[in-house]
Amino acid sequence: MDAAPETLARAEGVTGELTLRRRVSAGSGVDAVYELIVDGVFLMDTAETSTERLLADAVLDRLAVPRRILVGGLGLGVTLAGLLTEVRVENVDVVEIEPLLVRWLRSGLVPPVDAALADPRVHVTVADIRDVLRDAVISTYDGVLLDVDNGPDFLVRTANAAVYRTASMRDVARALVPGGVLAVWSAARSSDLMTTMADEVGPCEEVVRTVEREGRPMTYHIYLARWRA
Repeated sequence: MDAAPETLARAEGVTGELTLRRRVSAGSGVDAVYELIVDGVFLMDTAETSTERLLADAVLDRLAVPRRILVGGLGLGVTLAGLLTEVRVENVDVVEIEPLLVRWLRSGLVPPVDAALADPRVHVTVADIRDVLRDAVISTYDGVLLDVDNGPDFLVRTANAAVYRTASMRDVARALVPGGVLAVWSAARSSDLMTTMADEVGPCEEVVRTVEREGRPMTYHIYLARWRA
């Protein structure tokens, strides 16, 4: 049986009230599970992180030379950690809109994310990913990974809808090197997102992964497009 969650930190952030909790979860396979909650709505936890790791692996597998990567959304650091296992990666730019989250993770509240953030290849910018993409130098990144919300059809923060629309996809295309890869995590299938990525970036594929959460099968989706410049 799960113990009552322990609140590690709670404060008002730029996206609403942010709460970081830790709990002992029966059958999770780990000693502690960390949860991130925004305005009382569950956003993510570390109980099942295979699709966050898959987001990194899918990009690395499709790039011969993944030197420079942009990550939109720090989350609980799982995707970042996955990227850092690859020695070919020379630079990871992480963009996170919530300064509280960056501060908490740097302080070691969710081990070992602080070690990943301290990696000399990692550079964190506290900003809206849309602004960073709009201002990015043309042909900067070999890969762009977006995991800023639960996908376009299951948003926690409604303002994030713009991340998945045409203007942002065009900005991603500009920021990618020719042949570069865009990867987007989504909690639900989105044919509209797949169409937009194909139109604005290039040929798009869907990777589907079914995992078990709290005894129930859950299906998540990763969309990948290669810049056809």
